[in-house]
Amino acid sequence: MVTSVRLPVYDTVSLSKILDRQLKNTSVLALEKGPVTGYVDVMAFNKFRIFCLDLDKSVCIYAERLPGNIFFSVDLSLDSSASQIRAQGVSLSRKALFGFNSVLKDLDLLLPSSAKICTIAVPHDLLSNLFVKRNFAGAHQFLAQFNVLTNDAIVGPDGLISLLRQCWNPHSNPSETTLEDRLLPLLVDCLINQDNRKVAPPLRRQDRHAAALSVLSLVHSVPTRYFEVQDLAVLLHQSRTSLFNACKEKFGMPPVQVVRSVRLRQANHALLDTEFCAKNGLQSVSDVSQYFGFASRSQFTKYYKIELMETPGQTIIRRRYKEKFF
Repeated sequence: MVTSVRLPVYDTVSLSKILDRQLKNTSVLALEKGPVTGYVDVMAFNKFRIFCLDLDKSVCIYAERLPGNIFFSVDLSLDSSASQIRAQGVSLSRKALFGFNSVLKDLDLLLPSSAKICTIAVPHDLLSNLFVKRNFAGAHQFLAQFNVLTNDAIVGPDGLISLLRQCWNPHSNPSETTLEDRLLPLLVDCLINQDNRKVAPPLRRQDRHAAALSVLSLVHSVPTRYFEVQDLAVLLHQSRTSLFNACKEKFGMPPVQVVRSVRLRQANHALLDTEFCAKNGLQSVSDVSQYFGFASRSQFTKYYKIELMETPGQTIIRRRYKEKFF
């Protein structure tokens, strides 16, 4: 039996909370202005799960991986885009299976707004048993060496992408038994198949990129402190210039903008959360701006409107309107 549920994404904070069900300490950075919305679909089978993430904005996701599962991800979008997925620093110019490297301790993913990412989470023990049944002796070595793979078993007309698209195609209705029986054997076929095969290892992360990701993680994890660039430089043992160049290269924005974006979106989430405001005694926009470390209400409002494309007051009006329809 399969259980399906759709988890709505209202902003970067709600997305990080959803992803923390499978990951740890997830940080999300919006790479475009305006609200980040979308959904995460979950299909829970008896032995494994499938997740599908669809967002309307480009984001960077950084998180710690948890032991137990191996994750195989692929882009199901039909439209080609000039923007490319970057998985652990590797830009994907073609459809490919990625994210499965068993040695990696974290997730470093840049998703364009055009991406529709489907991930199969397979328990490590279950996958090992499948490898034994198929006499795939080099499986674990392969998973430890590479992180990107493409071949005919993935992109072909009867390949993995085609089967996964059927799960979310309203005009297709594959039986639960068919999906459960076909998906994992087909996944193993993808790892074994040599037809038009191309692979790529995860890139060795440059120190400056690690510093940029540390900025994102640190700012996300301490929401009540508004970090100045000098604070980050001291905490991360980097120069201001090094942090500036690192964040510009990794995220396309300077560290001051990374801090501001994360804080503004945390404030936006709080303004929409009646329970959070009540719990923390936040009764006004000024209370929320101070809680998240903004020294000036006027500066908070100015940057909030630029980032979220509405004023804090408009956000509160939307919340109050929704509260009328419990």
